[in-house]
Amino acid sequence: MTDWTKVKGFKPIKRAKKIEVIRAKESPWNQDPKGFFLVKPNYKSKAIHVGFCTNDNVLRYEIIGKRPQEIYHTIAKLGLISLYEHAAYLGKELKKAELAIKHNLKYVQDEDIDFAKKKK
Repeated sequence: MTDWTKVKGFKPIKRAKKIEVIRAKESPWNQDPKGFFLVKPNYKSKAIHVGFCTNDNVLRYEIIGKRPQEIYHTIAKLGLISLYEHAAYLGKELKKAELAIKHNLKYVQDEDIDFAKKKK
């Protein structure tokens, strides 16, 4: 088990008498009833563009930011996500887009970043 008692930047962590260890596993995707996001890095402006679409494929918002935090805070304030797994997925995609811009890598939503494949 990991030693969590000393984590840099946190006050000392106390341990419960019994700690449940849970093995993570992937679950089937659940479509968010509020809609979905399209993520597209803009390499020229170094910004991440996010389109929010309702489930009937209508684009309702375009959110633009330089950092994932700016974008996900805006999306949360707008109430565009209703499922935790959708929020986690969006965070992952925003970070991938940020890394793609920073390292000039090809970005494809829903695919792993290939650090050997530079954007043309």
